[in-house]
Amino acid sequence: MANINKLKRLRGAAGLSLRELAAKAGVNQTTISLIETDKRKGQIATLGKLAKALDVPIDELLEFMDTTASDRGRYGQEVKQAKAEQSGELRATAATQAA
Repeated sequence: MANINKLKRLRGAAGLSLRELAAKAGVNQTTISLIETDKRKGQIATLGKLAKALDVPIDELLEFMDTTASDRGRYGQEVKQAKAEQSGELRATAATQAA
């Protein structure tokens, strides 16, 4: 059981089925399954959606990032953008809950 993929563990901890996470994140169920079984790496946009749906920092899912592209600098920019978007959403949610 120790070898369970981290994404699958996070999904389980959130109490979400594969279908529920797919619907909540707006990501194809097959894509999530392939990432969970280490048969596919995820794109930053996909990992950002999954992180948001699981309410975890995108850093938690970066190990699943597709780093096969030759332009690695692009990934750095995409990660920064995803973190900034997530940070802004978290601040907005906290402000709404405080009101």
